[in-house]
Amino acid sequence: MHPVVRSFRAAFVEGRFVPLLAAFGMTGMRLALFHTGGLPRIASIGDNYVWEPVAHLFTRPQVSLVASTLSVFFIAWILSLLNNRFNLIRSRSHLPFTAPLFLLSLHPYFLVMSGDYMAVIFVLLAFFPLLESYQKPDSYLCSFRASILVAVASLFQIYALVLLPLWWVGERSMRGSQSRSFASSLFGLFLVYVTLFSIYWLLDDIPRFVRPFLQFVSFSAPEIPRFSVLEWGGVLFVALFFISNMVLSIKIYSRDKALTLSLMQFMVFLIVFLLLLQIVYWKETFFFLLLSLTLASYLNAYFYSRTILRNHIYVGYGMLSLMLLLYLSHLLPSMISLL
Repeated sequence: MHPVVRSFRAAFVEGRFVPLLAAFGMTGMRLALFHTGGLPRIASIGDNYVWEPVAHLFTRPQVSLVASTLSVFFIAWILSLLNNRFNLIRSRSHLPFTAPLFLLSLHPYFLVMSGDYMAVIFVLLAFFPLLESYQKPDSYLCSFRASILVAVASLFQIYALVLLPLWWVGERSMRGSQSRSFASSLFGLFLVYVTLFSIYWLLDDIPRFVRPFLQFVSFSAPEIPRFSVLEWGGVLFVALFFISNMVLSIKIYSRDKALTLSLMQFMVFLIVFLLLLQIVYWKETFFFLLLSLTLASYLNAYFYSRTILRNHIYVGYGMLSLMLLLYLSHLLPSMISLL
């Protein structure tokens, strides 16, 4: 193993104190962003069932910051637990925990608590019954539990319902097509929403039940952001970074065990469709972008945990430096004005 690879693994992948240092570092990054510019105003015109009634509890900037930080920690913990329980990365690695902490702390938008965080958490929890159903001849209970979790996610962010048809692709890759599992997933969705409908029927407020579904017809073309040359260069390089890592990861996970191969293929499939959906609903929500970044963080964690080529490590160091530069551009806006 090349010394560059060995030092990278010791410093970022297998280090004993890496999770603790990452937790303190991420907290410091978020506090610095908050201290410098406060919380950005995010106008969310999307409608939902659960988040709107409790959103006022997070109107204070300090409360929103603490809640979003805890949510990022919980997301990182879920990804790490998912990896360890199913032994997806067959070597010791802390990157499934540290990668999402870092990526979800680079921009001020990630400091704001919203229903998107809650929806992402429930979607990630749905991966557990999905992986448990692998190669099971009769896995309708796993499909039922996953459908329940995705349906609960949609109560916090109605756009999470779009994931259900995509989820059936993942279930089919895990064990093939099973009509009973398909019916169970539909029943799980029906159970959640028939209960919700009963509540609004008792409250005599059926229009309130229907209103969130109208968001699906609120298409919006994206506006071109007013970025500086440095920021556009950073966006381009970050996009190339994730695309190249997904392509390079294929050579690694294609030789891994079948469960890991099925999950990685499904994650790539989800990321592509989530980014397309984000373009379609650009002005309505950032839920698809948040979920795609979360899944991409795990793909990158897998890639840099398994790669043994020094060129990949050099690219990783370069992109890490660039993302830190983008972070500093938000932390020290005077640097951008000078450029």
